[in-house]
Amino acid sequence: MSRASVLLFLLFMSYHSAAQEKAIAEVHYKFYHINDTTKRDQPQRDDVVTYLGKTSAYYTSYTPEIMRKDIAAQKAIADFKGHMTLHFNTTAIGEFYLLKSDIKRMEKVEAVSSSFDAFTYSVPWEEQDWEILDDTKEIGGYSCQKAITNFKGRRYEAWFTTELPFAFGPWKLHGLPGLILEARDDKGEVRFEYGGFDKSRDNIKEELPYYVIRSTPIEIEKLKQTFKEDQGKYFQSLQNSGRMALSNDFFGIDYSKHSFDFKTDENYKPSFTTNNPIELMK
Repeated sequence: MSRASVLLFLLFMSYHSAAQEKAIAEVHYKFYHINDTTKRDQPQRDDVVTYLGKTSAYYTSYTPEIMRKDIAAQKAIADFKGHMTLHFNTTAIGEFYLLKSDIKRMEKVEAVSSSFDAFTYSVPWEEQDWEILDDTKEIGGYSCQKAITNFKGRRYEAWFTTELPFAFGPWKLHGLPGLILEARDDKGEVRFEYGGFDKSRDNIKEELPYYVIRSTPIEIEKLKQTFKEDQGKYFQSLQNSGRMALSNDFFGIDYSKHSFDFKTDENYKPSFTTNNPIELMK
């Protein structure tokens, strides 16, 4: 079997091994993480989303979707001649999670060079022992109640609403009698701020993207090390395998027709050194 055939087989198996529940809704968050305690004024941030089903949730970065929409809008301009400006004001998270509460199953997805160069493996199902308090407040027009828990070395405060009956939230946080709209640790180093709730698009299902390949933590770490040591060589291997074309197709990019300028928010200067991970304890 050729290398290309093996890749296609793996992509096919990855797609068909995922759950088929339809996403009912999606909740958006602004994510902030002080990943470097020596540069607390330079946190990383991202736009993230949790796609919600009756018994499942998929948490991932929304940055690729925002960029795809921006590219489509620029291409739709009447006098578009092929040149676009891409804006960068977030740092896309590199770990996504698929939670299946009915069978207590969790899949972790790790991105190597981008969201389209991603691999998955099963991890133990993790629950939080919540204490629900009497405190209430309104978030986004929804009446919310406060809950607290200790999880992965941090003490989290979450605000959930029973008006949206989904027992999920951002990241791995779940298990409350309503949707978590806001969460943060008591030091303010990890924050998920409510960004909106919508009915999900018809074509979204509670499954891992078809291009995510099943692997192991050891093999993924080897890929990350290879990428770190020689990005040029690594990207060439992606190009040769056809995986680079996945992102180009998603964004609608044709390098023979399109050229780009890149613009970064001058006020966003995150640290890329992490001495303060989200999970302080395993």
